[in-house]
Amino acid sequence: MAAISVDEVEESVTLANKLSITFPLLHDVDLKVALAYGVAMQGDEIAVPAVFVVNTAKRITYQHVGESVMDRPSASTLLDMARAAKSG
Repeated sequence: MAAISVDEVEESVTLANKLSITFPLLHDVDLKVALAYGVAMQGDEIAVPAVFVVNTAKRITYQHVGESVMDRPSASTLLDMARAAKSG
């Protein structure tokens, strides 16, 4: 599991420490990943909130692209989707 953000590395480290995140928080330099997944906000150097679960065969098995910062799937949904991707 990993998270990718356009936030600066220092911001991600602070967030990881604050939330006790144990998985990698990666920096999306120049929005390359956000652009590739079609979630970069036009005119801004940020991405819309989005979640993609990718299985070991490198296929997207779940995706949620939010309409606002608060539009995110629940933790239980994400865990279910991650388990399904890992086992299937």
